[in-house]
Order: sequence, then C-alpha cells, then structure tokens
Amino acid sequence: MLSGTPSAESGDSEEFNPYAGAGAYQQPMVPVAQANDNATYSMWLGIATWVCHITSGLICFTACLAPFTTIAGIVLGHMGFSASKEMNLGRNEAIAGLVLNYLSLAMYVIGVVFGAALLGVGLNELG
Repeated sequence: MLSGTPSAESGDSEEFNPYAGAGAYQQPMVPVAQANDNATYSMWLGIATWVCHITSGLICFTACLAPFTTIAGIVLGHMGFSASKEMNLGRNEAIAGLVLNYLSLAMYVIGVVFGAALLGVGLNELG
C-alpha cells in the first residue's frame, strides 16, 4: 500500500533525506554590496576633466567637454558626499571628485579673471 510514509520494514524511516522536505532547493541569500555611485561617478568625472584639460592642446573638442564634466562632477560629488553620511560608504571618492572638479573650476575662474585683466590693459593702451 502506498501511503506516502516509509514503512517500518524498509528501514528508511531513520535515515536523513536532504531532498525531502518543504519544497524545492533554495539558493542561499547573498548580501548585495551597496555602493555610493554618485561619489564614484564624481571621482571619475574629475579624472576625465583633467584628461580633457591635458589633451585639449592635441584634441580640441576635449576643451569643450571639460566644463560639462566639471559641473556634473561637482553636483554628483555633493550628492555622493551627503549620501556617504547616511551610508558610511564612498566618502573618499566623493572628496576626491570634489577636489578635482573644484580645482578645475578654480582654473576656469582664474583664466577668466586673467583674460579680462589682459583685455582691460589692452583696451587702456589703445584709448
């Protein structure tokens, strides 16, 4: 008779069967590593900004990309830095991105001020 339970005569009642039980095999849970993507992107945009600055003499269009990577890097750096306070993750990348991008911004400001000063001196000599 098939009742679904092992009979006492077969001797299988005392053995452990890992495949019998509540259902199908379930894969063990693996914790997913969190990442502070904004901080990482800010750092990489800071590096890309300086690559654009260095290569702008050889490849002209990179000089046009650098202001956009600088602004995006600053915005993402601040977002990543504030997220690092909550997540306790990515703080160093956010700081590196902010430093690289703010140095680039400072370079732009100094260039504009210096260019305006040169233009002002040139105009005074003409007039």
